[in-house]
Amino acid sequence: MHKNQLQEHVQKCGWPLPVYEIHNEGFAHAPKFRSTLWVNGKEYKSRLTYPHKKDAEQDAAELALKSLVSNENKKNEEHCKILPDLMQSKSVLYEYAVKMNLKSPQYRTTQQGQLHPVYVSTLLFNGESYPGKVGKSKKEAEQLVAFVAIESLLESSSCGYLHRIIKSKVRMQEGSSKPVIDIPPPSANISGLDSTVNKRKLGTVNPGSKKLKREDGWHILNTKEQRTK
Repeated sequence: MHKNQLQEHVQKCGWPLPVYEIHNEGFAHAPKFRSTLWVNGKEYKSRLTYPHKKDAEQDAAELALKSLVSNENKKNEEHCKILPDLMQSKSVLYEYAVKMNLKSPQYRTTQQGQLHPVYVSTLLFNGESYPGKVGKSKKEAEQLVAFVAIESLLESSSCGYLHRIIKSKVRMQEGSSKPVIDIPPPSANISGLDSTVNKRKLGTVNPGSKKLKREDGWHILNTKEQRTK
């Protein structure tokens, strides 16, 4: 029983299959078998000795399974302390419902007050009703009650899927908040080129007959020869 459960757990985690080794600490006519088990690089030994090898292996498998599940639960508790951004709460809860094949969250939002209206939303999700807090708008009230539901779900023993969704949202938000540095493209020294061209042309033109014309950003010097009659 415990061996089968351990093997299923190992396969789910993507680890190599457990390896068992049996030692006889008794005699041939009165054996006392103890099993040593290796899984995911760790060693586990049966707590007692048994007259049958299978019983010793089951004991070692039970010990290993309890240890692995306990460590996994501790990691989940640490991970579940991460909370989403308030304005992403509805999106997180909807993705969680899709992942778990649950009915979409249902929001019931009411307006309170006339002169300075505020909004309060109630959420129905997976058979539970969650009361929300007061928001300045309908959208904010729904995000607030979704956040309340997420906090409640994270307190449960199985929050692995929800945590992964939140972690993904946090990573996306951190990636989008990185500053973008604009680097201006290198510009050609047009002014220096213009002055060189101008100087070269000015030296070959009669100053009394030059005419300056701008065409497509370049200075072109045109000359007119005076004809003598």
